[in-house]
Amino acid sequence: MRQKVLETLGYIINAGSIASFFFLAGVLETSSVPLAITIITWLFFGFGILLVMLSTITLMRNQGAGLIEGGVFGIVRHPMYVGAMLLFLSWIGLVPHWIIALISIVNIVIVYAYMLQGERFNLAKFGDAYARYMERVPRLDLLTGSIRVLRR
Repeated sequence: MRQKVLETLGYIINAGSIASFFFLAGVLETSSVPLAITIITWLFFGFGILLVMLSTITLMRNQGAGLIEGGVFGIVRHPMYVGAMLLFLSWIGLVPHWIIALISIVNIVIVYAYMLQGERFNLAKFGDAYARYMERVPRLDLLTGSIRVLRR
């Protein structure tokens, strides 16, 4: 029961943060950002969107048929959560203000907690198959996951 309340609270905070980001982006006074930071920010944003979209499409196609170990799920175990983290992180470069940084950090922590909860759920559901998957595929390290996929 407590876990469900915390999960729901996390979803409410995430949704409220997304809405408040768009409001705050229009009203906060921010300083200019160097071009290199702007480029990195948009790369994080674009890659975050891509990860969320690819993982959503993969999950919809799977329709609960079993453990997904290929595609974007072969790079990191939780590509949707990693994508969300990249999106929240990109907010800091898009609207460089301490309030946005605080909102982003809170949301990243919440998403990481969802990731850990998902791992516990998947271990209970898939057992040894998920444990072996955890050994092969990193939780959120895109670089290591990509290198492993390229070596195969």
